[in-house]
Amino acid sequence: MNDFNAARDIPILLGAFFVLTAAIGLVRFPDLYSRLHASSKLITLGSAGIFIGVGLEFAQTEALSRLAAVLLFQFLTTPLSAYLIAQAAYLRGLEPLLEGPDEWNALGKAALLDRRPEELKEEEGEGQMEQPSPQGKG
Repeated sequence: MNDFNAARDIPILLGAFFVLTAAIGLVRFPDLYSRLHASSKLITLGSAGIFIGVGLEFAQTEALSRLAAVLLFQFLTTPLSAYLIAQAAYLRGLEPLLEGPDEWNALGKAALLDRRPEELKEEEGEGQMEQPSPQGKG
């Protein structure tokens, strides 16, 4: 009983490999940013391989079109959602785990986190443009 079909099974095996690699990355990577990278990229590639293999197994136009639509939706939404999660974490001040403190300073975020909120408000007030008074126009 040899049920091996190379056109069907190789994409599924590649997809399973990418999903396994993403799972290992989620466990092994140190911070949110690198875990997001592993999960978004590899899960998308893994699901693409699995969907292609399943589509070749069914070999029906309806199944292929639905799988293509799901795959297209996943390719469009997964990187966007990962980007939004990373941006929210960055704006909330979640520091990436880098090799040294100089790398975080190079990003320009560490200096903002070390300041007190009063200092930041004073700088924001200085940076605002003054509104022209209606008396000055006449």
